[in-house]
Amino acid sequence: MKRISALAFSAALLALAACSDSDDAKSEAEDPAAAPAQQAPAQQAPAQQTPAPQSAAPAGQPLSLAQQQALAEAAKMPRQGTVLELMHASGYTYMKVDVGSDKPLWVAVTMMRAQPNDKVQWGEAAVMHNYDSKSLHRTFDMILFASSASVIN
Repeated sequence: MKRISALAFSAALLALAACSDSDDAKSEAEDPAAAPAQQAPAQQAPAQQTPAPQSAAPAGQPLSLAQQQALAEAAKMPRQGTVLELMHASGYTYMKVDVGSDKPLWVAVTMMRAQPNDKVQWGEAAVMHNYDSKSLHRTFDMILFASSASVIN
């Protein structure tokens, strides 16, 4: 139940981030070069149920302290790097990315084409700690679930 709640919370954070009215977000959406890479079908493990996105707080209600902290943490994370390793499972691409720090960062996005040594960038993301992926049979200490990603030159 905790995992479902954590995943629902992450989806809500992504939904909040996608609702931004900033001019930067509008200009990126209008720029075809900023569009995510074409998604490719790949062999998938048995589907892992992902809850539908829900809003983090009812309309007109302020965000909780935990929600505010999660948004602040995600805002500090890098948004591009070089792919070191990747795996496809349950409609997602999980990428271990070198972001120029001591420790690589794991990023999960909807299924996309990428290869090791590709430089990738991603959009708004939700941070999850101790995420247990049943389809990959592993737990990630920390992983970003990004709204979109693309390979860049």
